[in-house]
Amino acid sequence: MRRWAAAGYLPTFRRLFESAAWTDYVHPPEHQAGTIWTSINTGLGPLRHDFQFFMRFCADSYRLRLARADDIRDDWFWKWFVQSGRRIVLADVPYSIPRPEYGGKQVWGWGPHDLPWKESSAPIGMLRALSAQFGVHPVPSCRDYSTETDSLLRLKSGLLTGVERRTAMLRSLIVCRDWDLLYGVYGEPHCAGHMMWHLEDEMHPGHNREQLAPVGHALREVYVAMDRGLGELLDSAGTDTTSVVFFSHGMGPNYHGEHLFPDFVSRFNDRWEGRGPDVGRRHERGGRFDSVWQGSVGRLPTTRRDGVRRRLPMSLRAWITVKRLQNPKLWSRMPALSLPLLEVFSALRVNLVGREPRGRIRPGEEYRRYLDAFAEELLQLTNVESGGAAVERIFRADRLTDPLTMGSGPDLLVWWSKSSPIRAIRSQTLGTISGEQTEIRTGEHVMRGMFLVSHPQAKHGHHTISGMNVLDISATLCDLAGVQPGRVLDGTSRRRNFLAE
Repeated sequence: MRRWAAAGYLPTFRRLFESAAWTDYVHPPEHQAGTIWTSINTGLGPLRHDFQFFMRFCADSYRLRLARADDIRDDWFWKWFVQSGRRIVLADVPYSIPRPEYGGKQVWGWGPHDLPWKESSAPIGMLRALSAQFGVHPVPSCRDYSTETDSLLRLKSGLLTGVERRTAMLRSLIVCRDWDLLYGVYGEPHCAGHMMWHLEDEMHPGHNREQLAPVGHALREVYVAMDRGLGELLDSAGTDTTSVVFFSHGMGPNYHGEHLFPDFVSRFNDRWEGRGPDVGRRHERGGRFDSVWQGSVGRLPTTRRDGVRRRLPMSLRAWITVKRLQNPKLWSRMPALSLPLLEVFSALRVNLVGREPRGRIRPGEEYRRYLDAFAEELLQLTNVESGGAAVERIFRADRLTDPLTMGSGPDLLVWWSKSSPIRAIRSQTLGTISGEQTEIRTGEHVMRGMFLVSHPQAKHGHHTISGMNVLDISATLCDLAGVQPGRVLDGTSRRRNFLAE
C-alpha cells in the first residue's frame, strides 16, 4: 500500500502520509489473526478478553462450539464514550454487536469480512433501511470464491461495488452530524488480500501472467477504490474533525505449516509417552462427524459440493465446520492437542490435570517440562525445501498467566515463517512431515499494523514509536477524545507521539 501510494495510485493515503502523523508496529506474540480486532476494541490482550476466533474450545468437554459475542470478557472502548455523554455511530466493526442501551446508531452485518453471529442493528430496522437505500453487499462471503479467473472477476466486481456502496452509506452517516465518535470499517481489502495476493506477488507459486491479463491488478484496484472512498469520507467529515485511520493486519503470502502441525503434535506425544513415532497415526483432526461427511458429501464432485455449500446459510456452514474439526474422544486421551482454531497459526492446548476433565499432564514441573521440550523441538524445525527455519516465533501463555485459570486459548502459539512455502518440515528427532495445503487463499495475515492520525496539531510524517502495538489503539482513541477509560487497559495512550502540543 505504501508503494502504491508513492506511485500515485492512492492519492488519499499519499496525502495522509505527508500531512498526518503515522507509525507502523508489530503485534505482540500472544496474538494471532482472530484476536486482533477484539484487542483493538477492548484494549485487552487475548489472555484477558479470551476471544480467539469464531470457534471456541470448551475445556469441560473437549468440544468446539461457535463463539458468541458474550464470550468476550469486559466491554468495548466506545462504552466509555457513551458514559461520558458522547454519541456513537458504529458500522460493521468486526466482532462487535449492537447494544441498544448505548444509543446512537449501530450496524453489524451489512458487509463484514467475517460474520460469526447474526446481523443486527440499533435502532432495530436500521440495517434493513440502509440495505434498502444503498443495496446489499454483493459479496456475502469471501469464501464463496476461488482463484479461478472467472471467479476472481466476479469477486473483483463485487468488492468494487461493495466499496462504492459502503462509502455512500458511511458518508450518509457522517453528514447527519449526530455523532461524536464514528467508527466504520472497510472489509473489502481484507477479502481481496486473501484471494488476490498472487496477482501482485511475482514470487508466489500461484502467480500467472496469463491470468493477470483478463483479471488485471484486481488487488490494487480494490485499494484504489477504498482510497477514493476514504478521501470522500474525510472531505465529508471536514478539517475540524480528528480522523484516525488504521490497518488491523498486514497481508502477505499464505505460507505456513499449520497443515503439518497435528502430525507434529502426534509424533511428539508418542515420543513423550514412550511410543514410536509411527504408532497409531493418530494425527487426524476430524472425528466421527467428519468421517460421515467425507463418506457422503465429500464424494460429490467439487463443483456440485461447492454449489450446495453456497446455498447454505452462513450459520449452518459454520456449524458444519465446527462439527467436522472436533474429535473430543481422541483429544481427551492425548497429553496435548492441536487446536483447530487459528487458520495459518498453530496452537497447542495441553490436556492439563485440574483444568480439563481428563487431564494427562500435571501442573507445575511436568507441565513446564512438556512445554520446554515441545518449544525446543519447534524452534529447531527446518523447512525442507528452503533449508531455513520453519517457525518465526512462539508464545507461551504460562509466561504471563496461571495455566490453571486460563480461558479457552492455547498454552503455546506458533507463528510460522512466511519466507517461502512450507510443504515439508524436518525434525532431527521426529523425522520429516510433509503435506500440501488445501485452502485456496493465496494471501494471509501478517502480524503488523499501521496507525495514522489526521489532526491540526499532527506531527507530520512517519514516526517510529518504541513499543507501540495494537493494545494501544483504544487508549489512544480515548485520549484523543478526552474520554477516560473505565478500567485499566493493557495498552497506553500514544497521543503525545502523534500531536505537537
